Amino acid sequence: MLRRFMLTLCAVALAPAATAYAQEKQPISGKTCDELLAQYEKLPFTDILPIEEGPIVIDGETKDLTIGFSQTAFNHPWRVSMLESLQAEACRHPNIELVVLDGNVDVAKQSNDVRDLLVRGVDAVLLSPVESAALVPAARAVQNEGIPLIVMDRDVPTDKTLFIGQSNVTMAEQVAKKMAADLDGKGNIVVLTGLKGSSPAVDRNKGMENILADYPDIKVIAVGDAEWIREPAVPLMEDFLTAHEDIDAVFSHAEESSWGAQLAIARANRCEDEIAHYTFDGSNAGFKAVKAGTFGADGNYTPFIADIGLRAALYNLMGKDIPGSADYEEPGQRLLLPDSPTVVADNADEWIGRGWGDFEPTPDPCK
Repeated sequence: MLRRFMLTLCAVALAPAATAYAQEKQPISGKTCDELLAQYEKLPFTDILPIEEGPIVIDGETKDLTIGFSQTAFNHPWRVSMLESLQAEACRHPNIELVVLDGNVDVAKQSNDVRDLLVRGVDAVLLSPVESAALVPAARAVQNEGIPLIVMDRDVPTDKTLFIGQSNVTMAEQVAKKMAADLDGKGNIVVLTGLKGSSPAVDRNKGMENILADYPDIKVIAVGDAEWIREPAVPLMEDFLTAHEDIDAVFSHAEESSWGAQLAIARANRCEDEIAHYTFDGSNAGFKAVKAGTFGADGNYTPFIADIGLRAALYNLMGKDIPGSADYEEPGQRLLLPDSPTVVADNADEWIGRGWGDFEPTPDPCK
């Protein structure tokens, strides 16, 4: 039987059934199962909640399972890479069908998407929220159905089966420590945050503040919501440059925002200021930018966690305990993944090729 991967935008798109399944291009990623399975071997956390390749057996029975995935959006390659890790795991199990919905960075749409998954009768829901608090009603709707709810990357402050992610707080502390050292403990910085209200943005800011509390001579002189992407970062940085003559560094929550800030600096003829950049996302392009000196540090936060999310849902459906899960400050259980080392000039060569994405870094407009 052919397994189907579905994407809902305005309508459901099915992978073509006319060719051998292994060669079908999956929605959004555009990769075949052969390609995804080759990529699976390189995923960082396949040893967490391991499941042997083959059909999933529940209560001694092999039956078709439908797993729903509500993604924040697919407007960023980090989000597509998360999907690829999910599709790679699904390709290992012939009785799993995925229903993938695009939230379009719209809380109302994503809330409706989750409810649509329930109407479709999925066996479990994987959720990576646009915003944390706003998705609480949708998360509760899943829990009320008595099916597994696995929340990934961004948390929701309500009950769930499991939240999976790395610590944005400790990873931000690593990046902030490198920035403070490079600045010799003094200077003016501006901050381009991720989407306001999302848990990673809150936690990355908290991690930065934890470190800067020990550096009273480093001043945060401006903060703006760059929404994880390039376009909002450009006008924000232009405003910062207009308002402030002395900026020593940009602490950005996303690589895309950092590249936007660099463009604004070049347009403002401020390249001679040699403003340093500290960022997050963990792409191969970002690591190359660190090696080139464009970024001072890149917080190595991996998107390759949805394979764990699928395995966690399957563990729950099979009645298996989830090793490593524990109570934490929010309702439900958390599986805290290990931090990946922050990438700096000294270890960039080691990490290039181990990140996500096959695109090249944006050329530094100041070079």
